[in-house]
Amino acid sequence: MSDMPAAVVPPDDDVRPPAPRLLVPALALAAFGLYFAGLTPQIVTLAVRITEIDPAGKTVALSTVIGAGAVMSILSLPLFGALSDRTRSGFGRRRPWLVGGALTALLGLIIAGSVPTVGGVAAGWAIGSLGTSAAFAGFLPLIPELVPDRLRARLSGLIGFVVALSVLSGVFLGSRLVHRQLLMLAVPGVVAVAAVLLLAQVIRHADRSASGDFPAFGVRQFAASYWIRTDGDRDFAWNWVSRFLIGLAYVGVQTYATYYLTDTVGMSIDDATAKYATFTAVSTPVSVVCFLLSGYLSDRLGRRKAFVTVGAIILAAGLVVASVTQSLDGFLTAWLILSVGQAIYLTVDIAIAAEVVPDQAHAGKAMSVYQVATLLPNVGAPVVAVAVLGVSGSSNYPAFFAVLAVLGLLSAVTILFVRRIR
Repeated sequence: MSDMPAAVVPPDDDVRPPAPRLLVPALALAAFGLYFAGLTPQIVTLAVRITEIDPAGKTVALSTVIGAGAVMSILSLPLFGALSDRTRSGFGRRRPWLVGGALTALLGLIIAGSVPTVGGVAAGWAIGSLGTSAAFAGFLPLIPELVPDRLRARLSGLIGFVVALSVLSGVFLGSRLVHRQLLMLAVPGVVAVAAVLLLAQVIRHADRSASGDFPAFGVRQFAASYWIRTDGDRDFAWNWVSRFLIGLAYVGVQTYATYYLTDTVGMSIDDATAKYATFTAVSTPVSVVCFLLSGYLSDRLGRRKAFVTVGAIILAAGLVVASVTQSLDGFLTAWLILSVGQAIYLTVDIAIAAEVVPDQAHAGKAMSVYQVATLLPNVGAPVVAVAVLGVSGSSNYPAFFAVLAVLGLLSAVTILFVRRIR
């Protein structure tokens, strides 16, 4: 988030057709498909796959695989966002990235479920992450471009609801297909393709090809795609930092919950995935209520920061509970608490991001840079896990969860520096 040369604004970006009638439900369904394909492997199915291939080195292997995918996403997403802003095609500006990205993600998931080596799984997940990044580069700009501000928090809450639903569906899928791993990995990709095809159809008249003159896309423009011009406005940067920190906290506990259940509680991998599914099933209704109620109240009250701050604090409290208990019931209590905090935070997360975009004419690039904050924890959380568990002991999850709790509290602090949002 540093200064970059100002880009040329397409002259007719402010003249847009009305938003399609089915835009909001189509966006919600597409979000479900993309998060189902992107989160299910990270949360449960890659852990199951790696345990099958390399049970002795599973912690380091899982960190390597998830890290490879996250690096691919981080490197590609801002670039794809910038290219999406410039796309001229008969298929529109955003739809090529939506559909092409989802198809690529499906290909990568099939590879990850087919190749019986850690390297093959890492390669497949890297391809899948590349495709998911491309799809999100087409998806995220549609929110500031087509959704009115008064509806953004409610849409954000709805997206939060489908994210919770995608997590529940993914954990359930993993528990049911633990011994059919190709299907376990490929099914979310198929759902993502179907969902984005529906969205592409709904926005076919609203998604117009880029117009106007852009500078040639050379080395300088490539480097600039990873930065956002703020003209001294730090709100975008502080919001990015807060989102990154909260992501480290909850991605850490979600990614390593299965290994916590096997290594600390003493469950088999089959029992651990089944219990993870139970935890998710119990917490999902609570999360759904928080998502929908928080989104409604945020729009009604016209306030955003209070919800994000409270959500981060509650999530940190749940991680504190997890750090002081090593029982199954204690972890369930912690899971419920942090699920409430995560839901409240994520309810207005996208709404804030859309409101602090420095240049609405280049919303694709801005929202893609912002999305890096949601992806970078997939690299950071495994690094934190290896550092803490490697130093203090491979099963010292109390120390790991305590570190994650501190990161959650720091997220609550940094969002207070966003001044443009109440």
